[in-house]
Amino acid sequence: MSGRRNGRRLGGQAVRGALAGAVLLTAYPPNRLSAQVVSFGVQGVLASYREQTSALRFSGKGAAVSAWAARGKFSADVAFTAINYEPAADGTAVDDFKASQFDARVRYYLASGVSLEAGFTNRTADPDLAAQSVGAIRLGVRGHYLLGPGADILIRANYLGGAKFSGGGSSSLGVEFGLGLSVGKSNGRYRVTGDYEFQRFNRTTDNGSGEVDVPLQQALARIGVAVGF
Repeated sequence: MSGRRNGRRLGGQAVRGALAGAVLLTAYPPNRLSAQVVSFGVQGVLASYREQTSALRFSGKGAAVSAWAARGKFSADVAFTAINYEPAADGTAVDDFKASQFDARVRYYLASGVSLEAGFTNRTADPDLAAQSVGAIRLGVRGHYLLGPGADILIRANYLGGAKFSGGGSSSLGVEFGLGLSVGKSNGRYRVTGDYEFQRFNRTTDNGSGEVDVPLQQALARIGVAVGF
């Protein structure tokens, strides 16, 4: 029962985060919003998830929608990803589950393509007992570099702190790494986008006789299109 309550609480946080992200992207007056760079994207997703041991593994696919906004040295993005996971053929997992993940990030540009980045991530598993739901804040850096006319690359690294899990426990270290690429005409509205994201939590929990390691990790590969305004 506590796992279900925690899962619902984490899900509620995702909904509140989604509303906050919408406010973040739309709260500017019209004259300021028109001066921004605003983009929306849709992507197909391939995913892998592991929990506790490398034998307890899943593979999945799904879809993602995202939005970006930038003005001056400030920028932000939000993304919602839905994945249907199935037990991997070479693992010992037996149950399917669905994962819904919400991500939000805000940034401040420093220099030489590097920005400070902060935000949060929230992933909810359904049914609750099939996998861990998790929420955490993120803090790190992002690099954005032009590869040539109409092509750019993104690199990010984040610390994931304050993690809360539906099944309890704590994380001594959470990390996230990402790599993204977008290609399109240098003065065009439409772009092809792709990115890879890896998250890992070094989760520990008390099994009644002491602390045990029950890490979990997820990798997402997304590819799709974006349109800018």
